[in-house]
Amino acid sequence: MMDSDAYASDLAYVHDQGFGGFASGAAPGLLDLLDQAGVKDGRVVDLGCGSGIWAGELVEAGFQVVGVDISPAMIEIARHRVPDAEFHVGSFLQFCLPPCRAITALGEVFNYLFDSSNSLRSLQDALSRAFDVLMPGGLLVFDVAEPGRCGGRKQAFIEGDDWACLVEYQHDESNQQLTRRIVTFRKVADAYRRHEETHRQQLFEESSVTQMLQSIGFRVLPLRGYGGFALADGVVGFVAVKT
Repeated sequence: MMDSDAYASDLAYVHDQGFGGFASGAAPGLLDLLDQAGVKDGRVVDLGCGSGIWAGELVEAGFQVVGVDISPAMIEIARHRVPDAEFHVGSFLQFCLPPCRAITALGEVFNYLFDSSNSLRSLQDALSRAFDVLMPGGLLVFDVAEPGRCGGRKQAFIEGDDWACLVEYQHDESNQQLTRRIVTFRKVADAYRRHEETHRQQLFEESSVTQMLQSIGFRVLPLRGYGGFALADGVVGFVAVKT
């Protein structure tokens, strides 16, 4: 079952306005990874594409882009931002991947439990399908949150010109899960509108993901940043090459 309320319109707006720096900051390093692998054109699938910031960078670089996100509100922003890309609302576990040169999933996409069927086993199935549709030499580039992500953090407060975001963290170490309770206030006309969502993540060990990718047939390189853009503590990236 999918959570159709994930990143509803207000949180989608706040995420695009306040947290888009991840996608734009990572883009140069990601484009370098593609270039170094000889992936200079063709189709790229972006799973968990969000508001389309990375998709826009890909289109600008000459790629054909297919973006997928579980949030209709995010897809609405993405379609407006990048009209030349193709966008779909759906879960990365269920989307029928087309043949492509590269697949990306940035910002801990594979950890989120918006689709309740997400687990290490279902993730392996999704990565196997990714291997099947990639051309030889194609890349799968993604990052995941590890156990200890946001360790010790209990609350956070972030604000912009017309919004504010409060986050409460809950850590379930026995089940290796992280839960964020997110309350946003967005200015609409002369008042602020309140919205609340709860996001759960299943945390994955780097070694488990590496072994999974290798068993599928990928050549794997774990990394802690995309070029000069460092990933957050407790987040590990992967470049997986179809050999």
